[in-house]
Amino acid sequence: MASKINIYHQDVAWLEGLANIKRKNYLLGPKSRKIFILRLQKFLDLLGNPEKKLKFIHVTGTAGKGSTVNLLQNMMIDSGLKVGSYTSPFATTTIEKFRVNHKLISPEIFHDILNSQIKPALDKYVTLYKTDVPSYFEICTTISLLYALREKCDWMILEAGLGGMHDATNVIPAPIVSAITNIGLDHTEILGPTKKDIATDKAGIIKKGSYFLTSETDQKLVNIFRKTCEKKRAKFIALKNLAEKFNGGQYFSTPKQKTNLNLVLNILAVLKVPPKHPQQVINDFHLICRQEIIQENPRVILDGAHNVDKLNNLLEFVKKQKYQKLHLIFGAAEDKHYLPALKKLLPQVNFLYLTRFDNPLRKSASLKKLFTQCKNFATIKTSLFHDSKLALASALKNAGAKDLVVITGSFFLAGSLREHWIDEEQITQKLKTK
Repeated sequence: MASKINIYHQDVAWLEGLANIKRKNYLLGPKSRKIFILRLQKFLDLLGNPEKKLKFIHVTGTAGKGSTVNLLQNMMIDSGLKVGSYTSPFATTTIEKFRVNHKLISPEIFHDILNSQIKPALDKYVTLYKTDVPSYFEICTTISLLYALREKCDWMILEAGLGGMHDATNVIPAPIVSAITNIGLDHTEILGPTKKDIATDKAGIIKKGSYFLTSETDQKLVNIFRKTCEKKRAKFIALKNLAEKFNGGQYFSTPKQKTNLNLVLNILAVLKVPPKHPQQVINDFHLICRQEIIQENPRVILDGAHNVDKLNNLLEFVKKQKYQKLHLIFGAAEDKHYLPALKKLLPQVNFLYLTRFDNPLRKSASLKKLFTQCKNFATIKTSLFHDSKLALASALKNAGAKDLVVITGSFFLAGSLREHWIDEEQITQKLKTK
């Protein structure tokens, strides 16, 4: 008889195996991407439309989505509500995407939803519709809705995976609140080459009757949101400085994180949901692979920052640390715009360990290219490792007790190396996020 962890691995393998079903590639054709919403809507119809039975808050943006969603969820829980969330990507294992209050979905419930609802609906879908079957991300979105409904959540907070307009999470009817953290240059090959293009796509989450809030400060982009609100008859809410009343604690100490904190506080004000102990929630806040201090002596920080906005925030966080020497373990995806921020980070670094991540579905940046780029920016003692675990072992061996080790450049890299301290089996057994 298969063990619980083996059954879970089989379930994850089946879910990830959906990628081998032949589909048309709509990602690079903006006008054709509406198929994502259409096919997912058909799939949800077969499951009794869970998206029509929940109250939503919908969040997108280039950086800060994860911090905003998780802090907002924690604050709402503190007010006495039962709150679900769906986030991406996961750091170590699939169930990290699905959370109700301070607990991840259990492998048993995950298994039950797959076998009693997802698989039968998928089989039926093929016999009824000519469109391609839903993708991995669309199925995960569905699981999150079914789980939140099963748990009788008062609220469900959705983090968009990519963009907004055609993201699978945008299948929902009008949320009570939609929010955009900021606009930066990421996924430009899909969303468009300019911030205006990206803002227009992300504004697709704005719907009739919803409240809309944003931390974006570029008035040209804000005007795009205002005009969308007018067109959709949504309510644009200008932010007040509510964060000034609070101490940001360790996590919300950078300028970027303070804006995320302020956005959350403004959303709570709109919802008229007062947390009982907001300062305590802020003080206790931590997030997997985001400014995550996973070890002391030497201090090790895991951060999945992979674009300019996120790496700039990490740089501000590193500046607030006390250390003697900085050891940087860096690996990136081939398509990410990391160079401008890396230029700023490298002058702070004493030892550089260049590596790659193991995810077979994403292209890791060439180590030869990375080495050449870094050599042009700064003169640092640099080592190359095709095995990220060897890079970590080397950094931990070389680092003194008062040094700082930072692992960044990719969420896939940070997530896989996190297993050095907390592995998948521990996560699936503990399930608690607090």
